[in-house]
Amino acid sequence: MVEKVRRNTSSLSAVPNARAMLILRSIFSAVALWSAVCLGSPFIASEIPQRNRAGADVRQREDVATIRATPDRVKIIGDSATTDIAWNTGNGSLGFVFVTANGRPPVLVAKGGEGSRVISWIRTGNYVFELYGDAERRNLLATVTVSGVATEPENPSRTGLLHDQLQWLLVAMSLMVIYVGLYLSSPGPVRTKFPLEPTTSPHRVHVARNLVLGLIAFICVDGVVFHTRLYTSILAPESYAGRMAAITRAEKDRSSSGLKEVLVLGDSRMAEGFSAAVADKLSSFEGFKFVNLAEPASSVSVWDYMLREVDPARRRYWAIVVPYGIGFEPNSADRLRISMAAPLLRYGDSFSFASIF
Repeated sequence: MVEKVRRNTSSLSAVPNARAMLILRSIFSAVALWSAVCLGSPFIASEIPQRNRAGADVRQREDVATIRATPDRVKIIGDSATTDIAWNTGNGSLGFVFVTANGRPPVLVAKGGEGSRVISWIRTGNYVFELYGDAERRNLLATVTVSGVATEPENPSRTGLLHDQLQWLLVAMSLMVIYVGLYLSSPGPVRTKFPLEPTTSPHRVHVARNLVLGLIAFICVDGVVFHTRLYTSILAPESYAGRMAAITRAEKDRSSSGLKEVLVLGDSRMAEGFSAAVADKLSSFEGFKFVNLAEPASSVSVWDYMLREVDPARRRYWAIVVPYGIGFEPNSADRLRISMAAPLLRYGDSFSFASIF
């Protein structure tokens, strides 16, 4: 009887042990599954967004518009320097590159979805290059600033001193030419004491020789003074000749903008009544750039020489604007026009320029 009860008791205790093991196994499996879900899902969830973010970053980088200048700080050696402007709208759309030079009105320099342009007319100051998505400059995409730095500062006092020295040199050369001419042309014996001018001469006066020598001396002096930088360097800037020499030299030395340049000539009505900045703004979409070379008191008799000075090859400008119907031009202004054209004339212009008057 006792043995039977013991067998039943052992069998009854074995049942809870099996159930406990089953429960523990289920709990362990649940814990393992929960751990796998909790630890593995963040890794999987984080990996997929990272891949998505990487693709989004690539697309975002592709969509970002850029414009850069190489270099953006340019050292000016001589009159101007060069920089390379490269731009990209990022999405292939048409872009418009405008430049604002030293606070002046913006001018269109290039257009396209992407590209580069060599800018060779950088001078002292700041140039702001802006990339727009439209020609009306409403959608600004990117911008870059280029600074032109002068390598050697100008010294006005030294320049003024040089001008004074050149003026005295010109006076001395003129007196020397006059003295030599009088000495060779005057008859009489040669004196050994001051004054050295002869009074009488037993020899025949060589008129032809003296005339040829005087002509040669005149051509040499005239060539040195009026056909080199000497004459234009000592001209008064406020004079008619000085003003004409300054504006033609500046335009001749100006680097091409790469646009369709239009030269505007005329007198005071064009110089004061025409605005190149407004014309550039209105025609920037078409790629035009206007250059106003009109000068007060000038006339058609001077414009041809101005054009020859700034454009010797006759193919620099896309178009040339000359006013029509100038009106009455008094002869009293002929002296002004002669002075104005003096820095532009050559020996070959002697008869053609004189025939104008």
